[in-house]
Amino acid sequence: MSRMLAVAAVVTAVVAGVTPVAGHAAGPYDGCDGAGAAVRVGVVACQTLPSEALGGTTAFSYYVPPACRDQRCPTLYLLHGFGGDLHSMLGTAAKPTAWVAALSSRPKVDPAGSSEPWTLSDPATWAAAPQLPVVLVAPDGRTVPDGFGPGAGLEGFWADWNPRYAKGGDSQRYDTPAPRFASELTDELVPYVEAHFPVGRGRDWRSLAGTSLGGYGSYAIGLQRPDLFASIGAVSGIMNILLLPGLDASPDGGSGGVTAPAQLPATNVPGVAGASAPLDVLPEQARGFAVTTYAFGDPSVDQSYYRGHMPRDLAINAHALRSLGGKTTQSLVVHGFSNDAAPRQPSDFANPPGYFGAQAFEAIVLDSNIEQNKAFADAGVQQHYEMHPGIHSDAYWNPWLRGQIEAQYAAMRHPDGGGNPPPLPATFDYRSTASRFSVWGWQLAVQRPTSEFTDLTGVTCSGLTIRGTGKITVTPPLHCHAAPVTVNLGPSMPTDAPAGADEATVYGSVAHVRLHHRK
Repeated sequence: MSRMLAVAAVVTAVVAGVTPVAGHAAGPYDGCDGAGAAVRVGVVACQTLPSEALGGTTAFSYYVPPACRDQRCPTLYLLHGFGGDLHSMLGTAAKPTAWVAALSSRPKVDPAGSSEPWTLSDPATWAAAPQLPVVLVAPDGRTVPDGFGPGAGLEGFWADWNPRYAKGGDSQRYDTPAPRFASELTDELVPYVEAHFPVGRGRDWRSLAGTSLGGYGSYAIGLQRPDLFASIGAVSGIMNILLLPGLDASPDGGSGGVTAPAQLPATNVPGVAGASAPLDVLPEQARGFAVTTYAFGDPSVDQSYYRGHMPRDLAINAHALRSLGGKTTQSLVVHGFSNDAAPRQPSDFANPPGYFGAQAFEAIVLDSNIEQNKAFADAGVQQHYEMHPGIHSDAYWNPWLRGQIEAQYAAMRHPDGGGNPPPLPATFDYRSTASRFSVWGWQLAVQRPTSEFTDLTGVTCSGLTIRGTGKITVTPPLHCHAAPVTVNLGPSMPTDAPAGADEATVYGSVAHVRLHHRK
């Protein structure tokens, strides 16, 4: 808990030092067109969008390059960081950000060959470059006016919130359903964009990236749904909000063997973090951090929910492969970078509170990326990760944005039919704490009274290995021509999995399932 409190102080300092984008309207969505309005080309614009997942009206900003006026282009969805909004990633028509500038310009000197790449951060000094025909879309990751959650304008953490603290939950703290930010992106925004914008449809045409907390969101959503995006990217993303050590999922599913002799009555241990701190009496920055206890829950008793949404604990979900022409290709491209947390410019110290936050938070980000890199390596996942100089600020990120977009653009389908989207997998591994989930066309329904991981390994149309507890029904995709199968892995523990106990290789039972194919 001391690390959690330390992060609270750091995040407060970071958010306190954030300067709103010039020209940002006073109202949450002032100046945005309504849903279904004509798409503007060559200028940053925004639209509102009704959302069942959030319980009201949200908004997103976008930029359609002139090259996409008369042809279908791929889409890069960009998630903002802590304290941000729909304008943070793309800016405004009057003042677009470096993400927009990077579509048609780049630093005059390759930052990888510069001893001082931070001096290349101002897009006004960049040179023209071939325009990348990529549509940029940046959602607003905050609770909406009169919508779900304990109030409007609260940080959403790019996650579907823990329902036990919502209306009807066993530890209810607010009188609405839980807002679902990941679902809003995947089930509402993506289909809307693909129906109304000049973009291609389907996974081959989509990528996801984000900065800071948005980098967390990109990896968390992308690893929960690797079948929806060709690539995921992160710019100084924090990969483990729980900030507690995790256990790596066993690549072979583990041996299992530790289960209760019979199903004991399930008990929900009450969460205490945040319960005595009403959000409306907290300072704005502290309120933003306190929302984690609404979004994910108590970091002591809700560790299963946290871990089910942490990239660190979902690394194995990118292990999805297909062999073509003697070459094995991963079905999700992973490309990101963070910084070394060392200041390089005198101007870094001009605002001491801002510097403290930017330096300390990047140090936490760096640690979490090192953890994430190890988890990917242990899972056999290929990724591209770079460590750059600097602290948690645009000055150290901007020089590298052109390269980030180029890498993710290369992994998508291009307007001319080119590009290199990764193939659908022939085999994959996957883990989730959800009671129902879908991935790569497979449907799973899990019956057990508590929250813990279900681990799938070696999934093919011939069969799969399942580790966990409870009764699990697996429905293969149509192309497998196989019947659904139900396996009973035995009783779960009486409480949600504590301290990652369900990640131990001896936990639960293991079933090796052969699928019966229809004739």
